Amino acid sequence: HAYYSGPIPEKQYHFSDKAYSMAQISGDMVEGLDCPVGASFLQSAMWIQFFGNGTSRSDPSQARGFKLACVFESNGYEGSSWRHTQLLNRQVSGRPKRMLVIRAIGTVGNYDYITEVFLGEDGGIQVREAFAGYPEIDRLYEVSRPPNWGSIVHADSGPRGHLVQNLHSHYCAFKVDLDILGTANEFQVTKLRYQNATSPRSVGQKVQETQRIVKEDPNMEFVATAQAPGIWHIVNAKAQNRRNGAPRGYAVVVGSAPSVNRYSKSHPYAASATFARRHLAVAKRKEQESAATSVTDFYPVAEPLLSVDRFLSDRESLIGEDLVCWVSIGKEHVARAEDQPLISNFAVDFSLLPWNYHEQNPEMVLAMAGKGPETWISATELRR
Repeated sequence: HAYYSGPIPEKQYHFSDKAYSMAQISGDMVEGLDCPVGASFLQSAMWIQFFGNGTSRSDPSQARGFKLACVFESNGYEGSSWRHTQLLNRQVSGRPKRMLVIRAIGTVGNYDYITEVFLGEDGGIQVREAFAGYPEIDRLYEVSRPPNWGSIVHADSGPRGHLVQNLHSHYCAFKVDLDILGTANEFQVTKLRYQNATSPRSVGQKVQETQRIVKEDPNMEFVATAQAPGIWHIVNAKAQNRRNGAPRGYAVVVGSAPSVNRYSKSHPYAASATFARRHLAVAKRKEQESAATSVTDFYPVAEPLLSVDRFLSDRESLIGEDLVCWVSIGKEHVARAEDQPLISNFAVDFSLLPWNYHEQNPEMVLAMAGKGPETWISATELRR
């Protein structure tokens, strides 16, 4: 979903980009631009045609194939997945980071949405949503003070008026169905807090506390914030890690400081995308709750067909159940001159990380660069 401010509240507007199919008005992915040369491409069918006179035709019988996504292995230039310099001998060892990358691009008119999934050798998964293209533009003919609903990106005191890029946001929802060694899972939250000193001669310190969330609750909004750091993880309480006894699981880690929707709950836009009010919601899996939004929600914004708040409203148990994580990552876009004529791509992301799932770092058994962490050099070699 994208939400735009306007010169007056009555002129604010929104787009439910899912209603544009995210594919049928896209184009072929380009080898050497969207994907490296040699990548494997996945094809899909396109049956909407556009003509030079501005008309279009939807005819599945005239469908043609187009490159919807690509798959490739990264070349290891992203840095290292682990690295260490031994203190005494300065011996460096590590492993270049290599990932399997899945990338797809959906165009909805002015914006291209670049969706990427990175599969790491340690079992970690990173999901990244990048935005490309150009924002909507409005005009402002008289400026007594700078507009607070957008940014002037081209000043013109003549009859054409100033060009203003509207302040707007993008929110993307992902359905993450983690079955940790089966479907009998639970949701745990580890919170970090400051504990005050327990005696006059002592000082406070940071502590961590883990609790399980017993049931669904639409009023419980999990938002990643630097002021209250913590870990959200889905675990199998009956499958313990043999090394430390902790329940095996995966953590949902939000990166890149994404925004959340801060419309008041009475605002129609708040009802149209309840998923965007938080970074994470966890619910019991149900077949009828297939997605966070519906293609029909573009129009009845105050009464959407699908709603994460509604998924949570029955307050069902989250203990020993098949769970679904609804992950939301978004971005507020404040325009700048450099956004013309096209923006520089920007992105938000989240990761799914093994959390006590393995008994040790699984990449340590793979080939490494350097002599390795257990190799020492002699004093003679060190003096050289």
